[in-house]
Amino acid sequence: MISKLPKWVWAGAAVLAFSAGTVNVIAIMSFTHKATTHMTGIFSLFSIAVFQNDRTGIAQAFFIILAFFSGAVISGIIIRDGQLKMGRRYGFALAVECFLLLLSTYFFVRGSMWGEYLAGMSAGLQNAMASTYSGTIVRTTHLTGVLTDLGALFGNKIHGIDVDSRRVQLLSIIISSFVLGGFVGAFSYHYLGELAMLVPAFTIGFSSIVYEIFRRYRVSSSAA
Repeated sequence: MISKLPKWVWAGAAVLAFSAGTVNVIAIMSFTHKATTHMTGIFSLFSIAVFQNDRTGIAQAFFIILAFFSGAVISGIIIRDGQLKMGRRYGFALAVECFLLLLSTYFFVRGSMWGEYLAGMSAGLQNAMASTYSGTIVRTTHLTGVLTDLGALFGNKIHGIDVDSRRVQLLSIIISSFVLGGFVGAFSYHYLGELAMLVPAFTIGFSSIVYEIFRRYRVSSSAA
């Protein structure tokens, strides 16, 4: 049960889901036409490419999967904890994600698949970074698990079982933020093309700065 959910967790989930929605839509609308924030579809594309003996498709899907996995590994190295709690390593992880998205923008603009791979790496880092809070899994880069959990909670409610309303709110915020991010991504890509990837890069970069300011304020307030 999420009885006391800190405001920074609410804000963080919303911002990260928004960014992921933006990245995913931009990648899909770009020349690669491939999602970067969830791997189920990429694994399916890999299977199709193997069946069709499409070596280019096999290589592209494989490296997107490897990039996502590598991002998660990087997150594990930086965060070194499976539970969400205030700490300076999150600010650094966000800064690394921002850097990856900036590099991704550079390669996307030049029509290189490295843009896709780096975006996938940033998504893997983000998804592993936002792990769990009070036993609730917090995933911000794809909605399959989020929608499943929300549907199960509604089913429990219909059956008369008490559900954690704050958990429902958190899941709803993640879905809404992801969808809003997707809309902003489509809007940005329409006017900016591949440069639209700067939108989530700056969003994450700004969030890194805000998080560090907030963390240091909390530390100084506790010490006072």
